[in-house]
Amino acid sequence: MYKCQNCGNTFKFIGTVKEEGTAYIYQNMDNKNDIDSLTWAFLTRDNNWHSSHNITRCFYCNSDKVINIKI
Repeated sequence: MYKCQNCGNTFKFIGTVKEEGTAYIYQNMDNKNDIDSLTWAFLTRDNNWHSSHNITRCFYCNSDKVINIKI
């Protein structure tokens, strides 16, 4: 769990998420409104799916003073 040291927020933050693993990827070019766009979906293929995240700042006050707290 994370907490902003500036405003006390423990709910919403800005950061990055990375996912990696083997997947089946499907594309759908059948979009009548915008011919330049694709819709897509993926299905994980195995149990070797990995994800990680990095919190960079507080969503509400934009402070980068965010700490990881034990719950």
